[in-house]
Amino acid sequence: MTIRNRLALRFTGLVSSIMLLAFVSIYAFCSYFISSDFYRRLDNKANTMGDMLIRHRLDAQLIHQLSRIRKDQLPNQKISVFNNQDSLILTTNERITLPVPKTVLASIRQNKRKDFQQQQYYVSGIRFMTASGQFVVVAGAENTYGDAFLRRLIWALTGLFCLIAGITTFSGWFFASDALQPMQRIDQIVSDIFPNNRDERLMVNKEEDEISRLSATINRLLDRVDDSFRMQRMFVANVSHELRNPLTQISSQLEVSLLNQRQPEAYRQTIRSVLDDVTELATLTRELLQLSQVNQEDAGDLLTDVVRLDELVWDIRQEVTAINPRYRVIVELGTLPDDPDRLILHGNVTLLGTALKNLTENACKFSDDGRALIDVDFGNERVTVRIQNNGQSIPAADQPYIFEPFYRGRQTAEVRGYGVGLSLVERIVRLHAGTISVFSQKGQTTVFKVELPR
Repeated sequence: MTIRNRLALRFTGLVSSIMLLAFVSIYAFCSYFISSDFYRRLDNKANTMGDMLIRHRLDAQLIHQLSRIRKDQLPNQKISVFNNQDSLILTTNERITLPVPKTVLASIRQNKRKDFQQQQYYVSGIRFMTASGQFVVVAGAENTYGDAFLRRLIWALTGLFCLIAGITTFSGWFFASDALQPMQRIDQIVSDIFPNNRDERLMVNKEEDEISRLSATINRLLDRVDDSFRMQRMFVANVSHELRNPLTQISSQLEVSLLNQRQPEAYRQTIRSVLDDVTELATLTRELLQLSQVNQEDAGDLLTDVVRLDELVWDIRQEVTAINPRYRVIVELGTLPDDPDRLILHGNVTLLGTALKNLTENACKFSDDGRALIDVDFGNERVTVRIQNNGQSIPAADQPYIFEPFYRGRQTAEVRGYGVGLSLVERIVRLHAGTISVFSQKGQTTVFKVELPR
């Protein structure tokens, strides 16, 4: 079922429920008022009959004559008088049979009066106390006009209810269609975006309504999807390029080796060269695997370690200096806090170690003297790690792209690598809800700043 039909049905159900409650209340009030008025008139008839027969002791024959000539008789009116033995001593309109059970007479005597319905008759009974005993006067009649009015009323209310329900259904369907028209336009535009033009975006109105906010949210989603497509294309192109070079070298060397019979030393040299290319492929594959495994969705499962950042920095210094004798790493922890808990972060010690090691190794690699400085500041809410080197500055045109996978600027083209390290670092820092930034100007030291929340 469409949203338009569902909204129309709900709107119709709500209005119909309200109208049904109102109409039932009107009918119940009218029915109560008409029956109460008719019982009051029957009560007056019974009181009049009791006064004439019991209290004023008029002759029964005279009462019969008066009943026949009175013009204010109710439709099919019948009045019966019973003595204390439940024997009928007077009745009018003998052609109508209106039996009154003895249990009803006993109830009237006990409660002094009683109004009830018997078949199509409305009946009112009253008790009269005399010295000779208790008498009961029962007056009954058909409420012809009242019942006819209630029947017409219920038909009128039923027809009005159906008419209002129909109008409400049509109005709900029409207004729901009008309200959902922007949604239909959004659906059509979004459906046409990807097959035709991914740069097209939804129009956002100036009004701050739900449709405008939804359009803005969809536009942001489309921007992220477009970035993902662009990153995917660039990723595939760069991976293909990085893989093609060592595979081409391996294939070429093997083909050349098979052309002629060679000395064992030539074959060993070829095998060593192929082994270097295979090692390069394995390194690239490992870095790609690390990059693919660091996802924001896995943060809950990965960030379960308690990390002593001061100890981690010293371990990184030892690992980086062991890579190349030329590398030197200087660690400055400043003034350590008195509380040891301020040295602790919650995260993943392996991933944080990989990120800081990559930054430190790059700092040494691109430094003029192979030296890198690690400066750690333990703040109250955040821990800031600055990794500096005094090498050539990163060009301003390259700085916005250095954290993208496989991006390599002119400065790094001469250094062996794949352009994956900084992208991996950025993902790890973002996984820990931190931020990473770079400050590099000509003639000044290059600083990578990592801020991690405590």
